[in-house]
Amino acid sequence: MLSPVQITITAFGVSAFVSGVSTLVNPNYTLEFLNLPLAALPSVRGNALAAIGMGIYYSLAAFQNNTAFFAASVPMRLLSATIFWFQGWEAASIWEGTASIATGMALLWQLRLEKNKME
Repeated sequence: MLSPVQITITAFGVSAFVSGVSTLVNPNYTLEFLNLPLAALPSVRGNALAAIGMGIYYSLAAFQNNTAFFAASVPMRLLSATIFWFQGWEAASIWEGTASIATGMALLWQLRLEKNKME
């Protein structure tokens, strides 16, 4: 059975993977959604490939219950959310920030449960 933190990481990984695939299939939608010029198309495609890779890595980390990875992902994802926000990418920022906060809360809850088991 997956722990709550594994569920948050899996959900983020699957959503990143799906987002990457959908962007590769229809990159013009992403250009319009993020209000980017056509010249950004190669970068959008590269970002889609990165999202696919990230989705695979996050799903693998969840399967392995890699708590060090989970913990390391939270501050980086919060930084990403902040940068996305200031670039005007509100939807991406909210997605990234909400997912990182959910992972952080699930990690804290898991640590608390493990601590209570030891007592």
